[in-house]
Parts: sequence; structure tokens; C-alpha cells
Amino acid sequence: MRDLTAQVTSSLLQFPEVTVEALGEDEITLDSVLCGKFSGGRSGLAWLACGPQLEVVNSVTGERLSAYRFSGVSEQPPAVRVVKEFSWQKRTGLLVGLEEAEGSVLCLYDLGTSKVVKAVAFSGRVTAIEPISNDGGASVSTRHLHQSLRWLFGVAAVATDVGHVLLVDLCLDDLSCSQNEVEASDLEVVTRIPAEVPQRREAVTREGRHLCFQLRSPSGTAVSTLCYISRSNQLVVGFSDGYLSLGSMKTLKKAHYTQVGGERIPVCALTFQEPENDLQNCCYLWAVQSTQQSEGNAVNLHLLKLAFGGRKCLASGEVMYEDFTCCVKLFSLDLTGGIFPWRGQTSNTKFLRCQTIEKFCNHADREDNVNEVISPDTSVSIFSWQVNTYGQEKPSVHLGVFDINRWYHAQMPESPGPEEFLHDCPYFALWSLDPVISMTSPNLILDILVHERSLSRGVPPSYPPPKQFFNPSTYNFDVTCLLSSGVVHMTCTGFQKETLKFLKKSGPLISEAIRDSYSRCLVAGLLSPRLVDVQPSSLSQEEQLEAVLSAAVQTGSLELLTGCIKHWTSEEQPSSAVNLRFVLEWTWNKVICTKDELDQICVPLFDGSCSFIDPQTLQSLQHCQLLLSNLSTVLNCFLAEARELTEKGFSDLTNKQMVTSLISLYVQVVIWFCRSSLLPEGLDDHIHLSRPFYDYPLIQSYYTGHREKLERLSRGKWDSDCLMIDGMVSQLGEEVEKLWRRDEGGTGKYPPVSLHALLDLYLLESIEESDKHAITIYWLLDIIHFFPNKTETLLVSFLTAFAIPWGLVKLIRGFWLLDHNDYENSLALLFHPATLKTVSWQHMRIIQSLMCQGEHRRALRYMQMMKPSMSSSSEVRLFLTVLLSNRCMVEAWGLLQQHTTKLNIEELLKHMYEICQEMGLMEDLLKLPFTDTEKECLEKFLQTKSGVQNHEFLLVHHLQRANYIPALQLNQSMKAHLLNGRDPRLRERAVARNSLLDQYIKVLPTVQRKLAVERAKPYRLPSSVLREVPRPKPLSTATRQANAGNVHTRTSLITKVLSRFKEAWLGNKTTSFSEYKKLLDLVVRPGPSRSAAQDETQQQPPCRASTSFVASSPLRANTDCSSSQNNLPGASELNVLETPLVVKVTEDSAVTA
Repeated sequence: MRDLTAQVTSSLLQFPEVTVEALGEDEITLDSVLCGKFSGGRSGLAWLACGPQLEVVNSVTGERLSAYRFSGVSEQPPAVRVVKEFSWQKRTGLLVGLEEAEGSVLCLYDLGTSKVVKAVAFSGRVTAIEPISNDGGASVSTRHLHQSLRWLFGVAAVATDVGHVLLVDLCLDDLSCSQNEVEASDLEVVTRIPAEVPQRREAVTREGRHLCFQLRSPSGTAVSTLCYISRSNQLVVGFSDGYLSLGSMKTLKKAHYTQVGGERIPVCALTFQEPENDLQNCCYLWAVQSTQQSEGNAVNLHLLKLAFGGRKCLASGEVMYEDFTCCVKLFSLDLTGGIFPWRGQTSNTKFLRCQTIEKFCNHADREDNVNEVISPDTSVSIFSWQVNTYGQEKPSVHLGVFDINRWYHAQMPESPGPEEFLHDCPYFALWSLDPVISMTSPNLILDILVHERSLSRGVPPSYPPPKQFFNPSTYNFDVTCLLSSGVVHMTCTGFQKETLKFLKKSGPLISEAIRDSYSRCLVAGLLSPRLVDVQPSSLSQEEQLEAVLSAAVQTGSLELLTGCIKHWTSEEQPSSAVNLRFVLEWTWNKVICTKDELDQICVPLFDGSCSFIDPQTLQSLQHCQLLLSNLSTVLNCFLAEARELTEKGFSDLTNKQMVTSLISLYVQVVIWFCRSSLLPEGLDDHIHLSRPFYDYPLIQSYYTGHREKLERLSRGKWDSDCLMIDGMVSQLGEEVEKLWRRDEGGTGKYPPVSLHALLDLYLLESIEESDKHAITIYWLLDIIHFFPNKTETLLVSFLTAFAIPWGLVKLIRGFWLLDHNDYENSLALLFHPATLKTVSWQHMRIIQSLMCQGEHRRALRYMQMMKPSMSSSSEVRLFLTVLLSNRCMVEAWGLLQQHTTKLNIEELLKHMYEICQEMGLMEDLLKLPFTDTEKECLEKFLQTKSGVQNHEFLLVHHLQRANYIPALQLNQSMKAHLLNGRDPRLRERAVARNSLLDQYIKVLPTVQRKLAVERAKPYRLPSSVLREVPRPKPLSTATRQANAGNVHTRTSLITKVLSRFKEAWLGNKTTSFSEYKKLLDLVVRPGPSRSAAQDETQQQPPCRASTSFVASSPLRANTDCSSSQNNLPGASELNVLETPLVVKVTEDSAVTA
């Protein structure tokens, strides 16, 4: 058996002085023995008693909670013999057995008031008390008891030193009268169950007595212990002569009576234990024999099998075994010698405590309407005892753990052989608690309690885990020791955890302790199952080191690797670079192997070959995710501790870390999809209405129809590509479109053709993590919308699992509502203060979507609330259109003047004039003040546009600005065109127009009027005369030939000299560094300082998946990515991100498989 030792985690938490003094006084004066126990319930209590004094303390802090000094009817005070925790009517108390000179008293002690509320006197010395029921009457909780017991309110079993066992009515229905131990009530003992129990009880109660049923008549043999088993509804009675009796509380008859061991040693403790899924309906009872009160040296453990005909699940969820058939002893263990190699000869062995800890797995897949009988997945019994050895001043304390499920796997041996304890026993583990003795001596240990919630195993190194992982020696748990002066807390760690501590402490010295580390990991079950049967001598040191590193990564003991990396990068040793390269290459190879394993697991989830996911597959996925997360931490350590790296080496190392992080995130998302029943993606998902599924044809048809509708509504005026999800996808780049075209039937647009295409989005290195989550959130909203039950828990679970901020969720939900024509709720979410702020392209799409669908007022409201910035002419044109569509002429004119420049003024003015003409706002436009440029653009616009109305607007414009001559000229041209027209309405407008101009002309002075009329007439140019002149001759026509040759400048001279220097430098570098080039590509080389170029390189980290959400909006433009992204496309490490092509299996082949 491996040496496992507990560690003390606290100092001695002493009891208050008043508690110690009260207990010590009686110990001296009355020659009483101090005793104490943990209550074992959820209240966290411990009690100590000495003579008549009872002290109740907190089991964690030692604080005094209650105290009471019992009084007796005679001069000699009573003594506290037995104490049991008891709860009733939301009150916590104790059942206390007092021994007096002429009998005993059973007291019900209330901890809240520190008073005795019930007291019953009976003959004989009380030796054991066991609560049976804390309720009564027509209650569901007492349905399993005998009908006569259901008339009693609160039942407790009381045993005496003459073998008398009584079932006492505690009368909890009448607590009005005050009572104490001095005025104890008498008992009305009924040997046979009367026919009319209610009438009999009422008559007895009126006389001030308590009714009780005699379960066992006095036999002369003292009862040493009692135990009520609620799951089998049996009361177990242990006797001082080593016999055991089982009685049914349903029939109140004895079911079995047997001798536990061969010797007549008292049975001092009993505990019940249930295995996992016993098909024969068997459970077990531990019986402990010990000479506690007499001279001797014997502590024997006996495991008895209780066989039943069946079991059922009650409405309360509890399991009940029925039809008891037999009781057989199957296992025995002697704690005093033989198989336990105690040092020296044992003089005395004292048993302290036995307890059973059971843990039930949460079966989330079990239907609520099925009352399935559930057995504990973990079931261990824990025993503690103290050994005094000749020649040693201090005793030894031990704690043993028995795992009944591992005992089943070991073929249920009758007793452990010596070889099993010399090696690693598969079902029993032993811890030494000697450190608490060394710290607290000479204080006596009264009791030891293992905390149920603290019992756990470590992380399994592989799936399926090796068999050593399930041994009880791998358990970790916390222990509290009750001493005569206080409490002490301890922790017991399993051999696996001890081994991991050893590995963490080894750190840089691991290379010197490879064989020792390997052997420890092998015994602890931390190695791969394929290495269990391999002799360590047949493996090289390199192979053993790889196995140890794998164990460290799989169990999260990363201090081993990070310590080595930090040590090797700080020291200047020739072997450091080689060691670092070995660890780096091993880490990357581990990433590649894990990715290959992940691909094999994930393909059946996507190809439709399986319809449900089994727990082993889910565990394998979790194991892969844990490995990748730990490997990513190791690579981060490499990046943080790197001293000198070549540019290529730094790029490769950065890519490795980024790839590992991306795959780890991908596995997390796959695990969530599996737990949410969205994976595996089956062929018959449309049949499974009880869970959400991805109905691609339905969602695809909706978005195809919506895009066609927007195309019709746009009429060439608006951009029909205004779905928010299409904008989100386009902002992620062309890689997403290629990814969603990869699978058969993919269109490159949302929605993706399969979950495989959706989840592969998380493996793209150029996209931020928040942007990937945004696409998934949008997809989940579609699933919730199209799934009949429409549950929101799916989305909430995703947000919680990946810590996604609510601001991003509100933003994406607003986009989704807009794409589904719920404009009002969409704008309410987008305007919410907690919503993540939108960016430029999102503003444009939202406004275009509203305008395209005729929601002009909502578009204007969005502009006014959000006040988006305008950085391009297209944005200004869009906002002008929104304002003019809502007839906000003044606001539009002000916006135009605010954002016009010399480069875009004509473009914006033309756009505004066109919208005004289309919306019928030209009359309002002409009322505004114009600058010279604006007037020039307006006149040019109206002149180029055909139609009488445009010319009339231009005429009015000239008249408003007193440009009479252009107005008369325009009117003359309009008269000429009118001669060819026959429309009577045009002639009427012409008459009105002419009369208007005549009135304007009359207002002018005579000279100006004449000048205006003359200038308005058509102007004829005089005829031109063409004359020919001779060609002029140049003053000089003589040419000379230039001298051939190169032009010598100062720049060419400097360039030639620098090229000579470069050739000489490259030659020296090739000869000096060629032998180190290969090593420097990937290996961290220790050095005292960094160069400036390397510092500059490391200050620009590459673009990789972010683990935190930034304050800006997700799905931003591709220009926001890091500049080092240019190094990524050609990197070989990125090939690991590729997933195998998934081919959907046919329905027939899936059924065959």
C-alpha cells in the first residue's frame, strides 16, 4: 500500500474557555470521561459531554452554540451517555440519553432555546438512541412505516443494557407545556399492538405519559448500537456479544438474526452502503466490532450483503428496497494486525468513526415523468481508528476508504491479501493522520469527520481513463478532527495529486528525475493506457520524458513545463536551446495529434451517421478541449519568455499559438452544441420535435424570398443588398463566402448549408472572436424563431457559456428583428443605452433597409437618435435622401452646406436637385438662399433637364434674383418651342407666363427696359472672312550630333559604392552563421539583451482570435485587422485549421450502420 499522509491545513481552533472549564470541572470532580462526536448532519454541529455537562459547538470554527447542565432527582447528577441529532418542525435539536442512579431519561433538547422540551423516564441504562420519524399522522413521509406508528408524532428507538428495544412516541404534536429532565414523563409500554391505537394514545397522553411499543423484549444482552436504514425500512440492532438483528419497520417483526464474527466482540458501529446498479437488488451493511469499553485489542470490519426481491422509486425521489430475502457476510478486514505493517507490537486499538459518502450523478437526459430508480455513482465507506504501540509516546491515527464499486470490479474478494496492500489495492486506500497528533499532542482525538462535498477525484489523464484512476487512492477530501480542546482541519490528497505536486516541484530538474517521475506517473495511473503494460526499461529517456510531459499537460500541471521554459531561457547553457526546441516540437506535435483525434470524433457529428451523442464522445471532446487549452498556455509561455528569435521563428511561434487557441475555441463551441442537442446533425431531425434542430430548407427559403422582395422594392433606386446578416457576413471577408460554398449546396450566403459550415467559421484566423459569436447568435435567433416551442434558454445558455456581453446580444437581436420586419422593436433595441454602438456600415444598411421598405419616418427617427457620422459622399447623399423624403428641406440644405467640399459640391447639389424634383419640392428649394456656385449648378441642372416645368422653375429662379435679361431670353426660347406645340394647357401657362414678365418689365426704368428687350432678342454674329498667310520660318535650323556615353552623377556614384559594401557583408554573414541558421529559425536562444529590430517586431503582435470583447462594434471592416496578417496565408501551421470534408450519408446507409 502506498504511503499517503494527510496535511494539516489549520491551526488548533480552540473551544472557548468557558466550554473547556465546564467540561474539565466534571472530569475532575465526578471522575467522568470526556466524550464527543460530530453530529454528521447538515447543521455542522459537534457535541461534547462530561458527566451532566453538554456543550454544542460549531464543527468548523469551534464556536460555542449551546450548553446545558442536566439535573437529576437524586443528589448524584446524571451522566450524558448517548446523543443523536434530531430535527422537527424546522427546528434543530438533540436526543440525549441520560443515565441516572435508578434508571435513564430520554430528553429532547432544543438548540435554539437551549432547553429541554420533552423528557421521558424508563428503567435500565440507555445504551443507544436512533431517530425513526420526525412526523406523524396522515403524512406521506410516514407511509412506509407500520400503521400503528403513523398515529405517533415523532418516533425514536431506544435500547438499554438488558437488550430492551422500545419505539417511543415523542409527542411532537403537543409542545405547549414546559417540561424538563427532573419532571420527566413516564412510559406506557405496550408489548402487543392494540387495535385502537389513536384512542389508546389519547388516553395515555391525558395522563401525562408517553406511549411506546416494545420492539424487542429484554434478553439480558446489552444493545451496543442502533441504525435505521431508510432505504430498506429496517432497524438494525447490534449487541455486545457480536450478534446482529434486523427488523422491518413495516411489519414490526424480526427479519434476521446472526452472529457477525467468530468472536463475541461488541458491535460498536453500523453504516449502510449501496453499490451502483446492482442487478440483483443487493445493498450492504458494514458492522464494526471493537472492544471500545473493555480491555482488548480488536477492531474488525465486516461487510454484510442484504438481498431484496425488488426496489422502487418513491414519489419523494427516494429509493426503497422491498421483500428482504437474506443477509450474508462477504468481506472482512482486521484493522489490528496481520495485513497492516504497523511498527512494533500494538497494545491498544480504538475505533473512532465510520461513515458512508454517496454521490449521485445528475441525469439530465432522464425524462421527468419516469420514476427511474437511481443508484449512487460514487459510494465509499470511510473508517478511522487510533493505534497505540508499545514503546511509542504518541499514538498513530489512520483513515481507510473502501470503494464498493471497485470491490465489485475486483470480483468481490472475501478479504484482501497481503500482496494487495503491499502494492496498490484497487478498492481500499489508507491515509496516515499522524501530523495532527504531532501538532495537537497530548490532546485526545474524539472523532474524525470527512466532508461529503470535498470528496472528489482529479482530472482523468485520458478517455477512457486507466484503471488506476478509479482506485480509492486517487480520492481527495477534507477532514476535520474533534479534539478535547478544539478542532483541526486537514486535507487528504490522493496518490495522483501527490505525484502531480512532485512534478510541479521538479520543474527544471525534470531531466535529472525522468525515471522516477515516469514510475510515479505509471503507478498513479497518469500515463496513457498503452504504456501500462510496457516495461519502463524498454523505453528511452526521451520516450519517458514525453510520457511525463503528456501527463502534466493532461492533468493541468503546467508548472512543470512553464518552469522549465523560464529556467532554460534565463540560463546561458549550451543545452538550453536544444531542450527548448525539444519541448516546443513536442508541444506542436501534441497539438497536431489532438486535432487529428478531434476530426475523427467530429465527422460522425456532421455527416448524419449518428442520431445521438453518448457520454464517452462528450468526454473525449472535453478532454481534447482541455489539452488544447493547456497547450495554448505552454505556447504563451514560450512567447512571453522568448529572448532572441529570428523573424521567421517569432512568426512561426506566434502562428502556432494562434492556431492552438482557435482550435480550443472551436472545440468549446462544438461541446456546447452537443450539450444543447443541436449536434449531432441527423438525417431525421424534422421528426425530433422535442429538441431544436437546424431546418436549413425552411430558413433558406425565408431569406431567399426576403432578398427577392427587397429586389422588387428597390426598383433600381435603392441597394437591394441591405439585409443586416448579409452585411455582417460581407464584413468578415471573402473567406467566409468560400467556406460556405465549400459544402454541397452552399451558396456562400447566410444561412450556411450545414452546422459543419457554421462551426468552421471559428477556425478562420482573420476574424475576431466576437464577430464569430455574433453570427452564431443571429443563427440561434433563427433556430428559436422557427422551432415550435420557441425557448429562450438556448440563447441564454450560449451567452453564459462564452461570457458574451449583453450589449452585443442586443445589437444582434436588433439586426435580426430588422431583417424580420419588426421595425419598432428593432429600433427600441438599437436605441437602448446598453446596446453596443453601431459603426458606419451598419448605419448605412439600417437606413437603406428602412428606406427600401418604405419606412421613411423610422429612417429619419434613426438618424435623429443615433446621429451617425458622415465620412463619404455616398453617406451624405443617403442622409439627404432621408431628409428630403420626409420633406425636411431646411435640414437637408443645412446638411448639404455642412458637408460640401470643392470636390463633391457639384455631385451633392445635383443629387439634391434630383430628389427635390422627384419629391415635388422645387418650389420649396427655390425659396432658399443660394451661393454663386449653388446658383450655377441649379441653372445648369434645370437647363439640361427637358420639360416646360423645369424651364419655368429656372424662369422663376431668374426673376427671384432680378436676372431679368436671362428670364426674358428664356421666355423667348420657350415661345419658340411653343409655336410647335398644340397642347391648350401649355398655351394657357404661356399666356400667364408672358403676362407675368410683362408686369416685371413695366416696373423697370425706361432705359433698362429698352436694354433688356434688345438683349433678349436673338443676337446674330457678323460673317467672318478667311485669309491665307504663308508659313513662318524659324530663325535657326542647324542641328548637331550629341556625344554618346553614360551620364555620371553623384547619386550613381554613391549607389555603386553601397552595392560593393552589401556584397562584402553578405559574404561574411553566409560563412559565419550558416551552421546556426536552422537552429535559430524556431528555437528560443538565451541572451542578455534584445536588439532594437527585435523589440520593434515583438511590439506588433499578429492578428489572432481575441478572448475579450472590445467596446467597439463587432463585424467591423477588414481594414481593422493587424498588419502582420500578411504573414499568415503562407504559414504551414495554418494548415492544421482545415477540417476534413464532410459527406452526408444517405438514410439507408445510416440505418445499416
